[in-house]
Amino acid sequence: MNIRYTILFMILFLLAGGGTMLYAGDLNFRKYAGEFMEIGVDARAQAMGGAFTAIRGGVTSSYYNPAGMINMEHTQISFMHTQQMIASVNYDFLATGIRQNENRIIALSLIRLGIDNIKDSRQAQRIITQNGDWNLDWSRINNFNSSDYIFTLSVAQQWRNSWSWGANVKYIRRDLAEYSANGIGLDFGLQKHIDTNILLGATFKNITTTLISWNTGEKELVAPSLHLGGSYRLGIESWKSSFTPVVEGIFRAENRRSSATANLGTISFDYAAGIEYSYSQLIYLRTGIDQIQRLNLGIGLQIPHVRIDYAFTSYDRELGNSHRVGLLVIL
Repeated sequence: MNIRYTILFMILFLLAGGGTMLYAGDLNFRKYAGEFMEIGVDARAQAMGGAFTAIRGGVTSSYYNPAGMINMEHTQISFMHTQQMIASVNYDFLATGIRQNENRIIALSLIRLGIDNIKDSRQAQRIITQNGDWNLDWSRINNFNSSDYIFTLSVAQQWRNSWSWGANVKYIRRDLAEYSANGIGLDFGLQKHIDTNILLGATFKNITTTLISWNTGEKELVAPSLHLGGSYRLGIESWKSSFTPVVEGIFRAENRRSSATANLGTISFDYAAGIEYSYSQLIYLRTGIDQIQRLNLGIGLQIPHVRIDYAFTSYDRELGNSHRVGLLVIL
């Protein structure tokens, strides 16, 4: 199929998903269920505002645009950890990718977002103290965990000379005390080199509309979203340096009238932008504005077979700032 018709079909499919979400309330589906899937997984990408759809970032691109894995020459292992919400939320990412043949990459990844040791007072009885005040029976208070998992199988394929495509199959598991939910989602990504320095990318996330079903009978829908991005690499050989600015537009079919940058009917629009400076492919400095207009800063260090990345995200004072550390090992 001609690539232009493929892109047109994907955009029409996204808009059709938007119509589904328009009536989600009538079908008793909970909207905005996929927010835990929007946090990002890479310290490098986070420092650049999450604008990573048009970057070839190795195995971590499986989250942002699976087509971006195609530059992997060797097996990669990536790990990321961060604590958010004043260290009450632990967020971890683990991935590995291998080159299957000259034109194909296969990767597996796991994301966990968890809050542990939550106090559960549902079974605690109220008791009367000697002063006549009400209190809880602390001996009947237990702990439980809340965890979200995303298991992903990813593939990237070189297509013709300047095109690459990629796809994700995601299994989603959510646990909250004795309750649980399951879901399956699909992502599809494209990248095209205009020349050696300009790269364009598109990612269609949850392209078939992801359904998450709880054992209570409640169901949640994650609507499709479209990410369009571009990057340009400016190399300055005399400085042993390069600058890579990136921009990205995010289109969602969730009728986000109050929180989005702009709206057109049920389709909302947000944007992100960032820049990466590289010195001798050894030291990296990064900054960016993410889709909710937060400032992000970061640094990276590349040594043989290992890259270490750090990202800082400025949150409101009540939520605490986020410090994200990532490790990429090239075997």
